Parts: sequence; C-alpha cells; structure tokens
Amino acid sequence: MKRLADAQVEAFDTVYVEGERWGTVKARIDRDFPKGDFRFLDIGGGNGTFSDSLLDAYPNASGTVLDNSEILLGRNKRNDRKTLISESVENLGRMRDKFDLVCIHWLLHHLVEDSYRQTRRKQMETLAAVNSILTDRGRISLFENMCNGWLVDNLPGRAIYQITSARTIAAISRKLGANTAGVGVCFLSSREWHSTLAMAGLEILNYTEPDDWVWPLPTTWRIFLHIRNMRVGHFWLRVPNANG
Repeated sequence: MKRLADAQVEAFDTVYVEGERWGTVKARIDRDFPKGDFRFLDIGGGNGTFSDSLLDAYPNASGTVLDNSEILLGRNKRNDRKTLISESVENLGRMRDKFDLVCIHWLLHHLVEDSYRQTRRKQMETLAAVNSILTDRGRISLFENMCNGWLVDNLPGRAIYQITSARTIAAISRKLGANTAGVGVCFLSSREWHSTLAMAGLEILNYTEPDDWVWPLPTTWRIFLHIRNMRVGHFWLRVPNANG
C-alpha cells in the first residue's frame, strides 16, 4: 500500500470532527452506549484530538489510537485511558483485542494501491478486518467525502484517483492543490459508499451529512472532473448479526 511522505502527512494534522460533526457522533454514542462505558479504536487517529474528545466526554471509556505516522502519534496528549499503537491499517487483522466502537474517519480514501481495482479491494479488506475486531455490541463510526458526479455517478472519484496517483504529473497536480499528488486518493460517490458498505456485510443504522461543507474547487475543475457536488457524510454501522 502506498504511503504519504511526512510533508504530506503534516497537512492532516488538524481537527476534523467538531461542531455538528461531533454532535452527530455523540448522539449515536449516547443512544447505543448510554452508560458511556465503551472501548474504542481510532484507526488513523493521528494527533489524537478526536480520541481526547471522546475520553473527555465519557470518563468511563478507554481507547486506542492506531496510526502509521510517528510524527502525528508524537503529538498525542498523554492519558492513562489512551493507548498509542504505531502500525499500518494493513495489519489490523493481527489485533487480538476487540472494541465496542471503531472509528474510521476519512481513512478509506487514503488506502491506495497501484491500481484502482486493487485500491477498491483494499478498502473492502479493511472493512472486513474491522468487522472481525468488533464486540457483540460493536459499532463503527465512519466519516467520508461523498464525491458525486453528474451523469456518471462515480466517475469523479475514478478520475481523481488516476490524476493524483500518476507520478509523472505529480508536480502539476500538486500545484493544483492535490496534497496526495504522486500517491493517490480514492473518493467514492454517496451511492457507491452505500453499496460498498452493504457488500462488506455492514448495516447502516444511521446516515447523515452533518454540515454544509463543500470542496473549494474552482468551477473549471469541477466541470473537468465531472463533479456535481462533494459533501461530508457520516455512517453509523454495525454487523447485522451483532446484538443490540
């Protein structure tokens, strides 16, 4: 699996889940874990700000941040209820622990392989690995970008993958604002994400687009990439045969 360079990783050292996004996740947790006594895994949790928010809001919770960036892990605040693991999501299946809540926030589109087909397979394999580490009452919190096309629903995501993953034009795509230039990124449309999650054997308990964020892309590039709109979506999921 391709990895971003340290300089590219730095761009993701920010807070993504706040405001209405935080409220969306908290409402689902309060509903399904009313006592607040859950164990969570934040995959690709980076600097740990989201995990810190969970630990602050739920004193009876404990969690683990898993990330392959030593730089971002090094920026985590110390907490006796938080464990840090420097590891790639590729090795998720090796974990023996099970979790009540697994958070996959803006991660799946970064699981890039040498081809689009291999990349999509990696996304599915990761979801299968997550399923295997959930407890009986387990839930998945998934944030992703919905990249929707005009006439061809999933065309923008495929086009963006081809452009950003091409090393020969990395300098050009970087100048155009693609932080993942030369490595790649694999967005899907809302319809395709829904279909992917169903194929992965997951039940969507709740789906929402919590805010009015839109990708600040020039109109000319929207037209060129066939993009109708790009929104943030949140999925609250479980394995159908799980209890609760």
